[in-house]
Amino acid sequence: MNLLLCIGAVLLGELVLGLILFKIFRRGALTFRIDGFYTHVMDGDPGPIIRDVQRDARAVMECRLDDPMSCSIEEAVECHVQADAPECNVLLLSGGGQWGAFGAGLFDTLSKQSGPQELGLEGIGVITGISTGSLQTLMLMVALDPKQTPDMRRHALNRLLWGYSPAKESEVVRRTGLGFVPFFGSAAGTAPLRKRIIEALCPDGDCRLVEAIGNSSIAGFAGFVEADDGTFRYADLRELVNKAPSLEKAAEALAAATMASSAMPVFHQQLRVAGSNGEAISLYDGGVRRSVFFDRTMAIVDTQVRKNMASRGLTKASMPPEDGFAEEYRRTAPKVYVVRNGPTMRKPAPELNRKSGPLKNGQRGYDLLVNESEIGAIAALRLANPYGEILLTTADQYDSFPSDVGENFKDAEMFKPAFMARLRDLGRYKAERAGGAWWPLSTLSQV
Repeated sequence: MNLLLCIGAVLLGELVLGLILFKIFRRGALTFRIDGFYTHVMDGDPGPIIRDVQRDARAVMECRLDDPMSCSIEEAVECHVQADAPECNVLLLSGGGQWGAFGAGLFDTLSKQSGPQELGLEGIGVITGISTGSLQTLMLMVALDPKQTPDMRRHALNRLLWGYSPAKESEVVRRTGLGFVPFFGSAAGTAPLRKRIIEALCPDGDCRLVEAIGNSSIAGFAGFVEADDGTFRYADLRELVNKAPSLEKAAEALAAATMASSAMPVFHQQLRVAGSNGEAISLYDGGVRRSVFFDRTMAIVDTQVRKNMASRGLTKASMPPEDGFAEEYRRTAPKVYVVRNGPTMRKPAPELNRKSGPLKNGQRGYDLLVNESEIGAIAALRLANPYGEILLTTADQYDSFPSDVGENFKDAEMFKPAFMARLRDLGRYKAERAGGAWWPLSTLSQV
């Protein structure tokens, strides 16, 4: 009996200690208070394919064509058929955390190869970003904008490189690890990331980059998910700047949108944004639902391309055989560039055949699920845009390309400075290799 009492006392003591430690160490949510934030946030309609799958789960929903991203895509299609159209194409940037260093190295090298006016891409009119891709979107809205001065474009690229070149992990996150999630509520605190984004946008208080984002001729959008109902939403980055009372407040609003897009549950501290009514809403990483805005953007592209062709009397019925229709579709549709900030295959992990454990098994399962979601989202671009040009680049070959940067990094780190240097080198390598960084996805008629 005494033994049972002792065991009970020990268990009770451990429970009390655990509750005390949780109370002491838990991070709680990182909260932004941005007046007017949700005025510039739109629901991301899933597109016709996903809506068809979810027919019984959804009320009747019509695809809206009056939101900023839809209007930007419509304008891109209309201008693409004009010979002198300067900005018509679309750039989709995936998530990937530290893997965003690949994109930073890629775009920096492309700018040096092609000169400040081209960056190796034909005119971009729309950029969408998820997670780390939303951070890249901020800088590329300026770096790819032909209306900006060469000095401002170079400034944006320099800040992009700086953002993905931390000297140590603690400059990005305060990592405590998955094992301490029960105490802290997440594997890492993100207050350092908030500070780093603001510093990237306004180095030493110089916020001219923020002003350039607001004045950009390129429409930029960052996607995230509302935690309470799982709705995918996206923020209009130019409007967040233009409606802010100051450039400093605009920088905070941009940081809120991009951190919302990057707030992966469990791994990152919970992120909340309170709008004008003061109600703080929890937001998750857009990668929870989307890798890229593939369904929304591409469905709009397809709709607008067919509408434009029909206005010129060009339909499948009027243009046999199919190849003729496909070729005209390709000429009408904007080019779509896709950056996968990460690999598309996971390294083998044979040690899982010999060892077990909840953290290693859970992490491996998470990695495999995310990888499948990422490549499935990119492959599905073709379903909604059957014939247009879709050009892809990825961070594959990160472990095999020629590089002087070693692998002296800690496995447990979420942001590994040495590995990120290697990824920047990979971006440079792909930009410089024979054949270029991009390759086309096969059209449906070729599959």
